[in-house]
Amino acid sequence: MKFHCAKKDEPDILPALREFLSQTDDSWNYILPSELEKKLGDKKLFILDVRKPEDYAEGHVAGATNIFWLDLLDPKSLKKLPMDKTIVVVCYVGHTASQAVVLLKLLGYKAVGLKFGMGRSPVKGVPVAGWLDYGFDVEEGK
Repeated sequence: MKFHCAKKDEPDILPALREFLSQTDDSWNYILPSELEKKLGDKKLFILDVRKPEDYAEGHVAGATNIFWLDLLDPKSLKKLPMDKTIVVVCYVGHTASQAVVLLKLLGYKAVGLKFGMGRSPVKGVPVAGWLDYGFDVEEGK
C-alpha cells in the first residue's frame, strides 16, 4: 500500500505517524498482565480480544469482546468500540495487539496492548520463544 505524497517522497499520513510517536510514553502502549488482572472490572476499560473466534472460545480474559484483527476496521466492528474508555487489546503473544493498538490510536481511540498477550503461540506446536530462547548468536557493542 502506498499513500499519496503531499511533498516529494513524504506520504500524507506521515504527520499523523509522527504525532503518534511523540505521544508514546514509557509504557510503550502496553499494560502488563499483572496490572490488567488488578484492574479487571474497571468500568474505564474495554477488553478487546483480536484472536480467531475459535481461539477466543477456548479461553479469554473475563469480559473481553472478540473482534478478529482482520475485521477490526470494518465499520460494524468500529461501532462496537468505545471512544470514552481505554481499550486493552489482547492477542496471542502481543504482536498482533501492538499493530491493532497503532491502528486504533491513529483513529483517535485510547488503546494499549496486553504485553505478552495470552502467552500462546497462534501456530499449534510452535512454542513462544525469541531469538535468545533459541540460543542464537548475538553481537555486543555498536
